[in-house]
Amino acid sequence: MQKPQQFTGKVAEHILINNKFQYLHIELTHPFRLEFEAGQYVSFAIGGGERRSYSIASEPQIDSSIEVCVDVTPEGKGSSFLKSLKPGDEVSFLAPLGKFKVEDESKLLFVATGSGITPVRSMILDLLEYKKDPRQIQLHWGLRHVDDMFWVEHFRKFHEYYDNFTFHLTLSQPPEHWPLCAGYVTDCVRDELTLDSSWGVYLCGNKFMIDDATKLVTKMGVPPEQIHTEKFF
Repeated sequence: MQKPQQFTGKVAEHILINNKFQYLHIELTHPFRLEFEAGQYVSFAIGGGERRSYSIASEPQIDSSIEVCVDVTPEGKGSSFLKSLKPGDEVSFLAPLGKFKVEDESKLLFVATGSGITPVRSMILDLLEYKKDPRQIQLHWGLRHVDDMFWVEHFRKFHEYYDNFTFHLTLSQPPEHWPLCAGYVTDCVRDELTLDSSWGVYLCGNKFMIDDATKLVTKMGVPPEQIHTEKFF
């Protein structure tokens, strides 16, 4: 695994996707290349000697830049710092970090809530577009409202194009006549999947979802060592 080192980069693009999520594309300026594994994260220097960690959304094959997607609603120091950045601003971060990466299980289930989709996007891009991984891959993503949705068409196209990939979107507060799964994302996993010891499960999102999902998939037959998590509080 690549040893973490200090990087600098310039913000190339900053988009407030909706009232909740922001996307940043950062071009590396020194060093110019970052080797990382899908699922890893970076630690930004946000001033005052403080740091905040955010997962990489882009695929490892693009090593001259990184993409991150951040929930701005907590209005914490980290999200406020990133929200203030403009194209051309310089940032400093430590990378790569983390051990949240795809292992050798026969089948793969990804469960994410909110911006927890960020490392999962990197993993799925890496698996499908570059590695042409033939394993069965399921993605269950939970959001609250229709207005929170982003990257949905991206995953729907993968669902249509790759026979081994299935995408399920869940809204916990859906509009009337919502045709897809409604409620907690764990409810939809329980109702729509049969799991066993052949599955590897990858969980990323809020602590409550991860705790509930861990108990659920364990009860459904997934060994504890095949449950991999990345928590965001």
